[in-house]
Amino acid sequence: MKRAFLPLVIALLLLCATAFADEAGVLTETELSAWLNKLLLSTVGTEPLNAPVGEESQTDDGYAFMYQSATLFYNQPTLNAQSKLQAVAITDEALDMPRGIRLGAPAAMLLSAYGWQNPTLAGDETFAPLYVLNQLPDAAYWAWAQRNGDQLQSVRCAIHAGAGAGRYTDTGILYSLSYGAVDAIRVYGLNQTVSEAEVKNNLAAVGGVQAGSPEPQIAGVNVQSSADPFGPSDLKFGRMDFITLTEKGAGMVFGDFTGEEWAQDEQNAWLHTLTYPNVTLVFGMDPSRQNARLDSLTVHSGDSIGPRGLMLGAELDKVLTLFRCDGTGAVNGSAAILYGDGQNPPYGTLERTGQDATLRYATTVTGADGTTIQVALHLTFTDAKLAEMMIYRL
Repeated sequence: MKRAFLPLVIALLLLCATAFADEAGVLTETELSAWLNKLLLSTVGTEPLNAPVGEESQTDDGYAFMYQSATLFYNQPTLNAQSKLQAVAITDEALDMPRGIRLGAPAAMLLSAYGWQNPTLAGDETFAPLYVLNQLPDAAYWAWAQRNGDQLQSVRCAIHAGAGAGRYTDTGILYSLSYGAVDAIRVYGLNQTVSEAEVKNNLAAVGGVQAGSPEPQIAGVNVQSSADPFGPSDLKFGRMDFITLTEKGAGMVFGDFTGEEWAQDEQNAWLHTLTYPNVTLVFGMDPSRQNARLDSLTVHSGDSIGPRGLMLGAELDKVLTLFRCDGTGAVNGSAAILYGDGQNPPYGTLERTGQDATLRYATTVTGADGTTIQVALHLTFTDAKLAEMMIYRL
């Protein structure tokens, strides 16, 4: 089977934008981009179901590339360095989605994820604003619900992130509903921009919020812990060292891998993804597929042990005490600051999205060649229990 070309660092205006969102619950470009990258990785080396893609596949969104879980729309019928992803339509109910809102999700779950500012859908019989976050000239975010009386018909979450030259992204997610459940999910506008004036018009139309309006505040963390910050010693756990682990060593630790994928970026470097039953590893390599280094390790199931004995299922309150927590209640943007400034390692932050939460810790370590490496620990919680842990190079 011919391997399909898929650029990992895809030329999306969305992925090039800078994150400025300042409210837990707002759909941000960072959140959407992370999901898109995961989806794109799943299509690497896989021919679309309608291959070869020809002119008959052209739609208003672009050329449709049909895969098992989703249809991806590109600006041209071939995948190469000039390909630009323009939209995504979800076709598989089992596909993991942002906030866990999959096809078939009930309306109440959708509103819980995005409607925290207006849970009663205050508005008229056809329209209700869910949130508006105005951070111009950097970015703006909004979401609205469309309905027919008590029947929810759709929810749109929009992202206007600065794209340079006075332009902003015009992307987001549109959820359509039927009989109280999500029956269509579409990611739109991945290669579209609008002017600042158009962004302001959108904000005014959704919530009547003008530039300079007060921004919502998030709660800080008052829990105190004198434990050590996340540091270099935490990169050695479970019979392995994150900085020095090789592909051969991974086999000794995790056994035989069950799947692998190769993908090349715009600098012709390679990413080699190895999938094990409970863990996924991504190794970076040079253009000749040499000099491998572990870029990320993700534990998504099972009883693998992470830094400081962390295991999936651990409770958020207990994990907070395993690492340093100053308890000052400080916040920075959408994150509560646990220690540091939340941007320059070492630091720790906590972000909440409804019932879910994300802990991030970062540190610096000296590599074997004397270079300084920044490494982060990313802990994802669902219903206050650890659902996934990831260590990666920044």
